[in-house]
Amino acid sequence: MDWKLWIRGIRPRTLPASVAPVLVGAASASGVLKQSTICPAIYPVPEFCRVAAERYEAASVMFMPVLTACILLALFMQIAVNFANDYSDGVRGVDASRNDAEVVVGKPQRLVASGVKPGAVLLAAAISAGMACIAGVVVVVLSGRFWLLPVGVACLIAGWFYTGGKHPYGYLGFGEVLVFICFGGVATLGTEYALAGEVEIFGIIGACCTGLLSCVMLMVNNLRDIEEDEGSGKYTVAVRLGRRNAVKLLFAVLIVPTLAVSYITGYALYLAVASGVYGLWPVPVFGFLFLALVWAVIRAIRAERYQSALGRSGALLLAYAATHITLLLLMA
Repeated sequence: MDWKLWIRGIRPRTLPASVAPVLVGAASASGVLKQSTICPAIYPVPEFCRVAAERYEAASVMFMPVLTACILLALFMQIAVNFANDYSDGVRGVDASRNDAEVVVGKPQRLVASGVKPGAVLLAAAISAGMACIAGVVVVVLSGRFWLLPVGVACLIAGWFYTGGKHPYGYLGFGEVLVFICFGGVATLGTEYALAGEVEIFGIIGACCTGLLSCVMLMVNNLRDIEEDEGSGKYTVAVRLGRRNAVKLLFAVLIVPTLAVSYITGYALYLAVASGVYGLWPVPVFGFLFLALVWAVIRAIRAERYQSALGRSGALLLAYAATHITLLLLMA
């Protein structure tokens, strides 16, 4: 067994991007919990303050175990989807040219196309999905948010039918919808709700930005593979719109996260300069890094250096997460 090939089949570069939305949700939850402990300095202590303090204490005890389970859930879910996509595309012949030669040009090597038995890849996907299910059950049991269970099951099913089944919606141009919902709404807001029992505006902003930036990664990937996808009948958004319009759409998707980070960076700079809150300086550092990466992604796409743009778009998501997390933790 070629373990190096299997490790490449996991697509390790996608894993940090799957964890980033979870960490954004965790930071948002931390802010919610700390805000809930703010209480007026009066005596006797109001009942709602006592209840909030008890809730904060209970949530603090379970915070790291639940967060760890959320991270494992995201990782195993991503790995399961990667294996499932490899299997489904491989048995359909979509990846017929994705073999050892792909590594030379920087594209991810596919397992089935490289000669691995499809059944073995499907089994790997099933095992990874099973691990994700175990992590999901742990999240539900520890947090007590039992309605999250059907949400997780729905995401698992959606991950399979992205390229699996008779009519995979990833072949119809709806892949970005799945990515936005699962890597934005579910990963970020689901984590925040599991940890804090509610969601708030910072969590919603974080969910929108991580969802959109995850879509950017998929859109860059589809721009890179546009010729192969069109030839194999895989009608992604890039194939449907054509390269020129798909690039325009990608740049439009970058607008909301860029505006959000620009505001956060400007606000942190204002507090640091005008109010003397110098502890916020790491926020504009990450913010400027994000903005520099946006420009780097745009330049790489304009030059049609899609593999470079893909790596930078992953770094873009991590830079956003660092900006969001740092702001909430330092302001708490």
